[in-house]
Amino acid sequence: MATPNLTQLDPVVVQKMASTISCQKPEVIMDRFGISVNTWVKLKKGKAIRHSVAIRLLERLKRDSLL
Repeated sequence: MATPNLTQLDPVVVQKMASTISCQKPEVIMDRFGISVNTWVKLKKGKAIRHSVAIRLLERLKRDSLL
């Protein structure tokens, strides 16, 4: 079984993301960023997430002019 590639996001990006939300309810995180609350918790703790999720998230942030 292959180990998934992991990517750690820049803490500045995570801080920018956090500044755009008013609460951390799962539905708010999903609607705003398209990620689960579990992924959000990993990002806030500075942990790596799956590379495919990181790429999709960064594309979404660019599209929404958050980067």
